[in-house]
Amino acid sequence: MRWPSALINVLDQENVAISGKGVVHAQSKQFWDLYWNMRKEYEPKELRWILDYDAKHPRTLLVSESSDVIIKDITMKQAGFRTIHILYSDHITVDGVVIQNNIDGHGPSTDGIDIDSSTYILVQNCDIDCNDDNFCLKACSDWDGLRVNRPTEYVLIRDCNSRAGGGLITFGSETSGGIRHVVAHNLKAKGTGVGICFKSATTRGGTVENIYIQDIEMDGIRVPIEVSMNWNPSYSYSTLPEGYSYETIPQHWKTMLQQVEPEERGIPHFREVYISDIKVKDAAKAISAAGIPQSYIEGLHLSDMEIDAKTAGEISHARNWKFEDVAIDTKDGSKLEVQNSTTINLKLTRYICNRPKSLFLLLFKAGIRESI
Repeated sequence: MRWPSALINVLDQENVAISGKGVVHAQSKQFWDLYWNMRKEYEPKELRWILDYDAKHPRTLLVSESSDVIIKDITMKQAGFRTIHILYSDHITVDGVVIQNNIDGHGPSTDGIDIDSSTYILVQNCDIDCNDDNFCLKACSDWDGLRVNRPTEYVLIRDCNSRAGGGLITFGSETSGGIRHVVAHNLKAKGTGVGICFKSATTRGGTVENIYIQDIEMDGIRVPIEVSMNWNPSYSYSTLPEGYSYETIPQHWKTMLQQVEPEERGIPHFREVYISDIKVKDAAKAISAAGIPQSYIEGLHLSDMEIDAKTAGEISHARNWKFEDVAIDTKDGSKLEVQNSTTINLKLTRYICNRPKSLFLLLFKAGIRESI
């Protein structure tokens, strides 16, 4: 569909630098107000699923179909939609960027940095305050995303802070092309909604795998680790309400309504995730993880973790999980509720995972470049 131009666009380019100590102020309060007013109209009509597309709020910086791009040291404020969107691109560096979106209110979907169907991406030394996911990895969604089928892979995120926002590091909910070979380490979250988040829906498909997250500090967040394969149904699933004629609706509505066939193609998969060296203070819930009967959450390896939370949380439809040297201290004295799951190893033994180091080497041998 046609979409408003971003404030700054890098389209089909090579060897580009956007750098300096200046400020890019998107001045997007007008787009926030438009969205929230439209939402009051759309939600009662059961049209939440198309609202973001109809509102057409603009991004701040788009890098699309480009390579060897560096974005360095700039400050970005008050985005109308996603702040930095890296789409269908490779060998991109985002270094030392400060994002301050919560100025004069809270804008909808004002993600910090979105890495979308892109490869060999380095993000480091960034500080993000926003109203949605802080660092987010995506790979398109639903029928159209499965058609495009471009993965996000070979991503390194390090030495960054998140403040307000939906998630310190989020995988999804757009997972159709797959997300794999990701390393994230030395990250801090204070006041962020979720720490490490995996989310998708049963029409999005794709596989999220080979994820290595290490050395994370969280303070005052809702949930340190959250996994959902049926995330936010009113937003994730497109259904035309009564009173509308398919023949007269806009084309982009028809694209969103296109069914995934066969249905099994829309089932997402999460597997082989390694999370270690995690310290969490003042969380509401330690873990919230829900697979689905058609797709269990496979092979989560949690080691060297200390979580202080009000309550422990729950795990369902999981398989082959391993907890090693994990301490969950709850104010209500609760323990993790495990249901419809197999091979959940809660044995507390010392475990040192060296696999992230090998993946670091793999990433850099494969071609991540820190400058152009």
